[in-house]
Amino acid sequence: MLRILVYLVLVAVFIAGAALGYFNATAVTFNYLLGTVEVRLAILVVMTFVLAALLTLLLCAGRLLSLRGETRRLRRELRDAETELKNLRNLPLTPGR
Repeated sequence: MLRILVYLVLVAVFIAGAALGYFNATAVTFNYLLGTVEVRLAILVVMTFVLAALLTLLLCAGRLLSLRGETRRLRRELRDAETELKNLRNLPLTPGR
């Protein structure tokens, strides 16, 4: 049921995007550092969204890599601690002196 709801929302977003693209078909002048170009407004909005998503992924990649390294280190420490605990449990009990 949830999957159907997600598909319906995606279809609604796609239809809304297509309608916005159709009704905003006018060309706008986009001025950037290296020059000027005329593009459709809908294309410019999509390009801006994609560029923002890519920059977000790039900025988050460093944090994700550091967390992955920390996870690897913590798993190694856990494995070592479990090995030490197993060895301590297997030691024979000796009477106190």
